[in-house]
Order: sequence, then C-alpha cells, then structure tokens
Amino acid sequence: MNKKAVYMLLGAFLAVITLPAACQEEGEAVISLLIDVDIPPSSDLAQIRSAEIKLHDLFGAITRRGGTATIMLTEDVSSSRIRLLLAQYSVLSSFEFGVSGSQSSEQLSSMSFADQKASIARSLAAAEAARVCGMSEVHVMGFLPPGFDQNTDTYRAIDDLGLMYNAGFQAGVIYEPDHEEDVWPYQVEGHNFYALPLSTADVDGELLPLYDKKMAEEGISASEWADILKEKYDEASAAKEPMVILISTSVSGSDEYYDGLRQFLDYAVSNNGTFANARDLVNFVKTGILAPPEVELSECIDCEEDEIMEVSIRLTETPAPEPADAVDEETPETEETEIEA
Repeated sequence: MNKKAVYMLLGAFLAVITLPAACQEEGEAVISLLIDVDIPPSSDLAQIRSAEIKLHDLFGAITRRGGTATIMLTEDVSSSRIRLLLAQYSVLSSFEFGVSGSQSSEQLSSMSFADQKASIARSLAAAEAARVCGMSEVHVMGFLPPGFDQNTDTYRAIDDLGLMYNAGFQAGVIYEPDHEEDVWPYQVEGHNFYALPLSTADVDGELLPLYDKKMAEEGISASEWADILKEKYDEASAAKEPMVILISTSVSGSDEYYDGLRQFLDYAVSNNGTFANARDLVNFVKTGILAPPEVELSECIDCEEDEIMEVSIRLTETPAPEPADAVDEETPETEETEIEA
C-alpha cells in the first residue's frame, strides 16, 4: 500500500473516532482522562503482557465512546514490548503520551537535580521513540511524577526539558500557594509549565483525588467509584469545570473497576460530555479554544516509499493484538518503531 493510500485510510479512521469540539453543547463537563500504565519493577514477560492487555482494553473502552486520553509512561514501560502498541496508537488515534520517571516506584524527591533530570529525560526519549517511521511523530508535553512525589528540583528539570504541564497536583490537596481552589490548569509561578490539578471529590468527609488506586486503597467499591464519578460529572457540568481523572491499568484495566469506568463513560456520553487530552485542556486555558487533537503525519528521511506498510488496530474491548513477532526485546529503547504489515 503506498503512502497516499495509508494517509487516506488514517484520515477516514480518525474522522470516525475523534469527537469534534464544534459538535459539543455548551455547559457540559470537559473530561480529561490520564492513564497510568503501571508495571512492577523488573517485570517479567507475563506482567508486561498483562499490562499491555489492560491498556488496550482501556483504549478500546474510551475510543469506542468517542473519547481520547493521555497515556502516562515510565521508561520501563515505553522500552518494553508495549512500545509497539503505543506506536500504533500514535498513528491511529488522538491519544497523547506523557512521561514519568524510570519506573513507577521511583521517588524523585530523594534524588539530586541531575539524577531527576536524567531519569525524566530517559523516559521522554523512550516515549517519543514509540512511533511509526514516516507516519507519525510523538511530541511529549506532559509529566506525572511517580506517586505524586516531586520537589523544586523536579520543577527545574521539567522546565529544562521543555515540558508544558505537570499533572502532579490535586485540587485542594496538592497545590501551589494561592491555588488551593483552582480546578483548571494554572501556570506555576517562576516556571514555564502549567500545573494540571487532578479533580477531587468529598468522600465521607475526606477530599480524595479522582484516582482509582487511591479509591481502591480507601476501600471504595467499583460501584461506589462509578457513582462518585457520575456525581462529580454533574457537579463539574453545573459549574462548567473540567474533570481530570487518573486511572491505572492495574485497577481499572480489569474486573469491577473496569465495568465502573465504562458505566461512567456511558453516563458522560449520554450527557454530552466533551473529552480532551491533557495537552489540549492546558491549551484551552492558554488560548480559549478547545479543538480536537491533530495527528501529525510526517516524512522520515530514512524510509523508502515502499517501506510504508499498512497499519491496523482492533478497536474492541478485547485483549491487545499479539505483537511478539514484530518486537525484539533486545532492541534499545531509543530505536524507532516500525510496524510490519
């Protein structure tokens, strides 16, 4: 298949799965979903495969309902076999990638400035390598500190790396001075990036972030989680505020919490919810325009015309396609990904 035909195919595909902002009604909540692809340190193949399947299930649940999201990636995730799935998403969807540290258990605040910057830079390089040569570019703009652990050196590091926003904040819980009540992204004083506050909800008198792991740790059932999300959606819609939600592959990727997420997504869609990835939510604050994400298709000088193969992905709530034959586990994380036909 030649390059022109592939681009036409992608254009038709994106027209189906992208929900144009121009079609939205005024007054509904803007929903920004962040997906934490979490794997244990030194994961074996079975654990990585499990995370891969759960990520694809979440991708399918969101995309089939006209949504988009931001996938937050640690270096160990982006450099694993999951990178092939990510490369397909970078071509065939409006999902955005953000970065974290080297692994989910990392504590950035215990590290020096130089080590923090190096860790985030490696995560950034690995995430931006999850692309298809000649068909997509990945420009990472966002950051989520592992476990919300960060300090002023972290701020300096993400400034130096040119990242646009930092999702390591929670409305009314973790915030910059004078921003306790802020629910929209805001620029951090003295820095170039914006703080992206995770939405919070009052649960039995305690302000909790809309983060599935935290809810599960607090003993909140999946049905209660779904009800919390629906109630927050109604509240956000009435106040014309955003709803920023963090979900993880380990909690919402399967079983009851997965069903709870789907219940919420159906509720949001039936009530005219607008989806935006985190980058576009921040851009909305900066420009006043909430536009559907654009997927950039660019040339690769190292690729020949006949090397651009047909790329396919199944948009179903089923396990991810088996990419083992196309992925060499020994390939360095900085290698550009190509998908075979």
